[in-house]
Amino acid sequence: MYYLLMPSLEQRQGLIAFLRARGILCVFHYVPLHLSPMGRKFGGSPGGCPITEEKSDRLVRLPFYNTLAEADQEKVIRAIQEYRP
Repeated sequence: MYYLLMPSLEQRQGLIAFLRARGILCVFHYVPLHLSPMGRKFGGSPGGCPITEEKSDRLVRLPFYNTLAEADQEKVIRAIQEYRP
């Protein structure tokens, strides 16, 4: 997995939208374990791990799969370099 840690939730959302507008799927998918359904069953709740929650709000997963062509990799890199919050 390749990811970026953005400075803020707003910038993460901005980057995701910026890349989507260029045909690049970039997602957020990390849910802190204590906030997952099982974590909540064991007593996890918001605020229980503030650093983890803050980092998860800023994490962006970059496209990564077996058939990702070099040209597509370059497209992702260029788009990220062009992003200006």
